Amino acid sequence: MLDNFIYSVNVILPVFIIVVLGFVLGRTKFIGEGFIEPAEKIVFKVALPVMLFLEVAGAEKLSGGDIKLIAYCICAVTAVFLLVSLSAALFVKKEYRGAFVQGSCRSNFAVLGIPLAVSMFGDAGASAIALVMPFVIVMFNAYSVIVLSVFSADKKTAGFKETCKRLFRNIVTNPLIIAVVLALPVLYFELDLPAFADKSLGYISAMTTPLSLICLGANFKLSEVKGRIGVSLTATALKLIIVPLVTVTVAALLGFRNEALGTIFILFGAPSAVSSYIMARNMRNDSDLAAQILLFTTMVCLFTVFAGVFVLKNLSLI
Repeated sequence: MLDNFIYSVNVILPVFIIVVLGFVLGRTKFIGEGFIEPAEKIVFKVALPVMLFLEVAGAEKLSGGDIKLIAYCICAVTAVFLLVSLSAALFVKKEYRGAFVQGSCRSNFAVLGIPLAVSMFGDAGASAIALVMPFVIVMFNAYSVIVLSVFSADKKTAGFKETCKRLFRNIVTNPLIIAVVLALPVLYFELDLPAFADKSLGYISAMTTPLSLICLGANFKLSEVKGRIGVSLTATALKLIIVPLVTVTVAALLGFRNEALGTIFILFGAPSAVSSYIMARNMRNDSDLAAQILLFTTMVCLFTVFAGVFVLKNLSLI
């Protein structure tokens, strides 16, 4: 357990270090909007789509895998997005809804999933994560685009038909969705990219996390926490406590154990995705709230992941 705790610290602490670096660079005017805005566009339209393309294209092809695990993850992710969206429409201020729903539902599964699974279960954990990753990435990005489009501050009053057209356009033109769709044939036919292409795309993909975190830190304003702290903490509690508790409990009752249950725990117990901030900012939602949720969930998950692993191990479920 101590090893798992130390590993979690080593995974999560670098995120904070890079965010703090971005914050310091922004506050000292070492970087400004002339750098931040183009850098965010590079992340959203180039680096992040390339990272998703490589992750999906390189995932393990489904062949006689655990269909039950995949089906549960698909149903659970859909249910969580739907229930949180309905709750947000009733109880959360209009301008906060998009960032709140995405931050409460979408996890950093693609980045932290395999390292945490390997730490917990070795190669068996990595295989279980790789099995569900293509499905989860598609759902997280598709549902996030839908939520951010529906709750966008840029959305003008329009009829049902016009709203559906705008929503469809946002989905089919979203760089992340396009990247995943392009990766699926590569995954299905098990195509090998040329060495030069694989290496070039790898360089681009490697920019995603550090550049996103630097932009996040540079844009973070302490003054903006006022008025949003309650919403941020509510989203954090949903993301790291309520949603994992419900989904893992239901999964355990359905008979999931060991690496399968661990995969479900990591899927719903990981902090909010780093890309949630970039997506909220580019799709005209409250990016300051998205940044706060990302920071809070990343900080708190160090303790909730440890607590979750401790409880599941003591109950002999993993």
